[in-house]
Amino acid sequence: MSNKDTLLRQLDEMRDELWAILDDFDPARKIYPGWTLCEFYTHIGGWEAMVYETLRDDSEGKTPRLYHFNNVDEANAHFIATRVSLPLADAKLECEINRFAIKVLLKAIPEDRYQEPIQFPWGMETFFDFLRGAIDHERKHADDLLKIKNA
Repeated sequence: MSNKDTLLRQLDEMRDELWAILDDFDPARKIYPGWTLCEFYTHIGGWEAMVYETLRDDSEGKTPRLYHFNNVDEANAHFIATRVSLPLADAKLECEINRFAIKVLLKAIPEDRYQEPIQFPWGMETFFDFLRGAIDHERKHADDLLKIKNA
């Protein structure tokens, strides 16, 4: 199995683990300050919408869209505010659709391009680095959520 395939498999496994942790969370319970389960999903959905757009633009040879967020908190606030009316099930569904679309684009990229840096909204990064970062991001959330769940 290639490094690309291994990372894509780990991405799926980490998402399955994260979703399993969230399955029995009370939707009204605060996960992070100001975030319930729905806001958590809109955080994930917003970031993944941005990643999808970046990968799509790269695959089409387009200049990536510039985002004007000053920091992660500002980006998260935007993602949540623009999705505030989504019911919980729809917020989770957006995450699943975005992840599916991201994986379709990533699978289409030849592995020899995975070492090439591209412009993501947060800076230049290779596809390998992006995947490792995405897995690590969800692993950190999973660790946080397990601590909250077991508190």
